[in-house]
This record gives sequence, structure tokens and C-alpha cells, in this order.
Amino acid sequence: MKRISLLLGIVLASVMLVGSGALAMEAKLSSKAVKAGTPITVEGAIDAGQDLYVVVCSDKMFKPSEAPGPKERKRLMKGKNGKNAFGDTPIPPTYYVVTNVPDTLAQIKNADKGQTKGPFAFPPFKYKVKVNKIKKWGEIDDSVKAMLGPIKDEMQWKFLIFTHEKKFGINTVSKEKPIGGGNARMILTDQGKQNEAWNKGVSLSLDKNTGKFSVTMTPYKNLAPDTIMAVYVNGQKVDTFKIEKSGFFFKTGNVYMSPLVVFGGAFIIGVLFVIMGAAGGLFTAAYQITVIGTKGPIGINAGNTIKPTNLFLTMCSPITGLMTFIKEKRFATPVAIPFAIGIVTGAFFIGPPLSAKYLNLAAFKFYLGIICFVIGIKLFTESLPSSIEKKKAMKAIVQKFNAAVKEAKESGKAMEMGSIEFDKFNPIAFDMRFWGETFVAKPLMMLIGGVIMGVIASAFGVGGGFMFMPFMTTMVGYPMYLAVPIALAGTFSTSVGAVAKYVMLGYQPDWIMAALIAAGAMCGGVVGPKIQKKLPEIFLKRMLAGALILTCLKYTGLLWFMR
Repeated sequence: MKRISLLLGIVLASVMLVGSGALAMEAKLSSKAVKAGTPITVEGAIDAGQDLYVVVCSDKMFKPSEAPGPKERKRLMKGKNGKNAFGDTPIPPTYYVVTNVPDTLAQIKNADKGQTKGPFAFPPFKYKVKVNKIKKWGEIDDSVKAMLGPIKDEMQWKFLIFTHEKKFGINTVSKEKPIGGGNARMILTDQGKQNEAWNKGVSLSLDKNTGKFSVTMTPYKNLAPDTIMAVYVNGQKVDTFKIEKSGFFFKTGNVYMSPLVVFGGAFIIGVLFVIMGAAGGLFTAAYQITVIGTKGPIGINAGNTIKPTNLFLTMCSPITGLMTFIKEKRFATPVAIPFAIGIVTGAFFIGPPLSAKYLNLAAFKFYLGIICFVIGIKLFTESLPSSIEKKKAMKAIVQKFNAAVKEAKESGKAMEMGSIEFDKFNPIAFDMRFWGETFVAKPLMMLIGGVIMGVIASAFGVGGGFMFMPFMTTMVGYPMYLAVPIALAGTFSTSVGAVAKYVMLGYQPDWIMAALIAAGAMCGGVVGPKIQKKLPEIFLKRMLAGALILTCLKYTGLLWFMR
């Protein structure tokens, strides 16, 4: 009987102990659903004297094997040069720890950012930025490790560090833009006690005498609608809440943005494209990165969503003009065909696979900035008096040719004048008669040039017009009225070949965003000529040159206040 009584006493004591432990930690959320970009508050009580660790993270875990991008999947699973290989380690793609003792998990320090390796790895392209450097697993106390919610081992912690501190990881998994050029938010505390950029909007109060606490923070503003977020307090899962839509959400672009903003920006780009005659794709890429903020699905690097979405514009914009040139018999087929074959070869077989593997968003932005600088300098030189006089002479020749085309159409001689004649085809060079003039056609040179430029244009997700015209008019020696239709065909060929390859590789454009961009740019292209007539050319050229150079300074990190 005594033994039975003793056993019952032990059981009862155990139940009371478990019950008291369960009651020692209590928490509740301010809401079971919050709009994306709005704060969530967690209130409750923990054991008196304890430190507080509140984890807010995605309830659904992400594994590298689930990455829809094949290049990203391979890199996350197997690493790069033997480093940063995570196999099939699961982590929550969005993950925050809000604590009153952030120094147990992270240390504020200055770190090298920008171009830390490669041909530009020197100041001012390489610079120091204040970051909240996350500690390694071995540097964290075991008692703190038990407070990290779904994160249970070293490999998970390494993967989290990679997704929050490495640009490839941030733009592939976490998606949250680094603040001030440093790392993405992860270890947070009360902004009033640690006034750093990553703690903006975070409040934490903890009464250690009673254990009562309150934490308010705002998860990433572009979390997809219906994302379930979990909340852990000192290692124990207490509840979940759902993210509600906050405006129009571009699913593939993975961003909330008004369709009117997308259309309006593309409209302005269309106007600029008409004024410049090229570089519309460059401006659209910069617009997607800086204004729209295209992120891409989790598991695809943001750069590999921006490129195919961008190419949809350059695929649609030349169609009308190209059809007009073909209809008016102003399209030199023997010259255009080898050029188009070369471009499609480069844009389909070479450019996209190389770009998807090596030109992630960080590299894409930097080298896009370099290209913007080159085009900006070119535009500025075109605004100089000598260049304007030369352009006027070229315009006079084009106007004379257009007048001859008009006269031939009215007299019924367009079919005869637009016929292409040559004595014998030669892959190196042959004389070709077209619209009353004799030109030296160079098929092999056009083919090789097309391959090279197709690779470059498709890798950067642009049409390539900024390369095609100088190549044909300067290197090959074609007149402007012969080169323009071929350049349009080249832009169309680049876009079709590259979009097809990106899609086959698993990198879909955001079709809705792409359609809005294409529609806006084409509408801008109609209005552009009217605006151009009312504004001085020198002012326009220099204004756009300035915009491109400013883009270069931002993307290369030379503007320290915009890092």
C-alpha cells in the first residue's frame, strides 16, 4: 500500500511539474492574419530572470532540392568550388530572431562588401560596410541553441547564414534586400537600445522580474499572400499567423507593385527608347531592379527572373517596324539571314546557360552598371556639336532614301527597286545591288558578329540594339537605312532565342509583368516622336547620359549613401 501511495505521489508531482512548466511560458499574437508589410506583436510571459528569444519564421521549410532553378539547385546542393554545399538541409526561407541579448547570436562589425573578388576587387568598388555579423554555430552557447525554433543543427545554421549574408543566397532564398549594403535582417533587437538600420521598426520590452514581454516587428514586405508564419518563444512553438495580400502581387516576380506603376514606368522607357534609338532593354532592366524590385520565386536567383521578363519587351517592340520594312521591300535578306542565324545561335545555345550559372543578380547589377556607363558616355559624345553635325548629314541621307522609297511606291517601282541582285554568293564578301545602290555584303562577318553579340545580349536580358548599329555602320560599313531593319531583326532574334532557352531551362518570365512592360513601352514609342520634336536634342542626350551614369554609380556601389 505504501509503495502504491509513493508511486501515485511521484506521478502527481510529475504532472504538477509539467503543468507548472507549461504555465511558466505563455504568449499570444496580436492577430491571426496580417497584411504583408505590416507589424505583428507577440505578448506574454516567460520564467522570471530568463532572456527572451522570439523566432518569427516561415512555417513551411525549404530544401535546396526543391529549388525550381536548375543552376541554383546544383549550387545550393553541391556548393561552389567545394564551399557552401548544403545537400538537402531544410530551413525556413524567412527567419528572424528578436532577442534582448542579440550579442549572443551576432556581432556588429565592419565587413568587406561590393566587389570582394574578380577583376574589380579594389577600392572604390570594394568597400567596408557595417553589418550584423551572425556568429558561427560553435560560438553559440548550447542553452541559446535550444531557443532557435525549427533550427536544430549546425548545417541549418550555416545555410541560414548563407541566405542572409551572401548575395547569391539572399537573392535566391531569403529575398529580403540587405539594408545599407550589408546583410539581410535576421538577428534583431529593440531599436531604442540598438539604433541600427536592421532594427528599424523593432520594439522589445522585457521585465525580467516578472517575465512579462512584448515584441513587435514587421516581416518582409513582399511575402506571398497566404504564407503561413510560425512564432516560437524560447524554443517553443506558440502559434501561427497568415500573410494577407497587400496590393497586387506578381507571383513569379514575387513582389507587390501596382500594375499602373509597371505600365507607367515602361511608358517612360518607351519614350526614352525612341529618343535614344537604343538601350531600352538596359533601362527596363534597371527599372525592374530599382523600382519594381523583381525578386523571383524562392529557389531562383532574382537575376534569372529579371532577364527573361525583360526580353519579352525587346521581343515585342521591334515587330511593327520590322513588318513595315519587310512590306516596303527594305529588308536585305542575304545580309539579315546570317546575322539572325548567328544571333539565335548565341542567344539560344550559349548566352542563357552561361548567364543563369554565372551572372546572378549581384554580378548582373555590377556589369549592367558598367554597360550603362559606356552607353552614357556614348550619348554624351553624341550631344557634342561635331557629332550632331555628323548625325544631321546621316539624317539627310536617310531622308533622301525615304523620299526615293516613297516615290517608288507611288510609281509602282517599289517591287523592282527593292529586289536584291548579286552575281555570285561568297561567304566572305560579295557585291549586292539593292535600291539602286551597290553594297559589299559580308555574311561570315555578320554571322560571327551575330553569335558574339547574341551571347552578350541574351546574357544580360537585353535586345542588343546598342551593339548592333555600331557594329554594322562602323565595322561592316553598311549605311543607316540598310542597318536599321537588320538591327530590328537582330533584336527580335535575340529575344525569341533567349526567352525560349530561359523557359526551357526553367526560368519563366513573370508574364503579367512582361505584358505590362511591353504594352507600356510600345505606347511610349508612339508618343515619343511627338515629345522629341518639342525638346532640344542636346538637353535630352545629356539628361539620359546623366541618368545612365548615375545608374552605373549606384550599381557599382560608388554612391556610398545608396549602398
